Amino acid sequence: MRFPKPITPLFLVLLLCGTSAAADALKVSAEPRLLAPGSISSGFGEYSPTWDNERQQLIFMRRTPGLFDYTLYESSFKDGRWSTPEVLPFSGEYRDAAPFLSPDGNRLVFDSRRPTEGLANRSINIWMSTRSGGDWTEPELVEGASINAAGEPATGVDEFGPVLDASGQLYFYSFREPYRGGEHFVSTGPNYAGATPVQDVPDPSSKTFVSYFYLSPEATTLVMEGASTTGSDTDLFYACRNDDGWTKAMPLETLNTTAGEGAPYLSSDGEILFFVSDRQTDTPGAGDADIYVVSTKGLPIPCKDRPSEQGGL
Repeated sequence: MRFPKPITPLFLVLLLCGTSAAADALKVSAEPRLLAPGSISSGFGEYSPTWDNERQQLIFMRRTPGLFDYTLYESSFKDGRWSTPEVLPFSGEYRDAAPFLSPDGNRLVFDSRRPTEGLANRSINIWMSTRSGGDWTEPELVEGASINAAGEPATGVDEFGPVLDASGQLYFYSFREPYRGGEHFVSTGPNYAGATPVQDVPDPSSKTFVSYFYLSPEATTLVMEGASTTGSDTDLFYACRNDDGWTKAMPLETLNTTAGEGAPYLSSDGEILFFVSDRQTDTPGAGDADIYVVSTKGLPIPCKDRPSEQGGL
């Protein structure tokens, strides 16, 4: 599978314009810091942070109290403070999870169990909402990526963890035939008409759990959640794309602990890494899938090399 043509420098300039102060505003440092303890990191279990650098808006999922279910929330950072997280207008009734903002912040993809005619009951599928006048539209099913038709197994063919790059291509994770070994897929055709396995992206997962990952707008940096090489937990990994393709997935050793780390997301200027960890700290609210922020200075991400070819992989 070939990745799309890298975005042009002009697009990057427009994308990053006005965003260089975000790291300073959030007071990120070289040491991971729990994000907004007691508010965003509440102790109820937060996951999948996705950040709009220009609007300084965070969207994330939180475990629904008392249920193995999730709801999408948003919070804005303004005048040095985080707003009280609020449920997105379309979320809260069904299981909604794994939100991911497009690089320009105008589209939001996520996986959900919301019912739809023609799909297996309680199947998990990919949905998309767009901004309209500053508000989010009612989500629509991404049909080409959601293959759970009636009559197929109720489990094993769900779609998880959608990702959008700058060209608009959609990536997601799925356990398709033989309904166990998972892998990443990428959309094909206009309007996400279909999907095919991604052949070249390194996958450090154990093939038995969803491998959430972040892909940079220009498709040269991958940050992934994978199986720990030292224990039974999950760790953060990264890979870079150069002229020869993707490098091997390498652990972000300074961030990984004996607890679980995952759900990474880089700010569009590459200066801030958001991730999730269940590490225990002395901060109230920590220890149950909380959101952390850290400066990328001193980290090997985002990748510095750019492919000389213009056609991707």
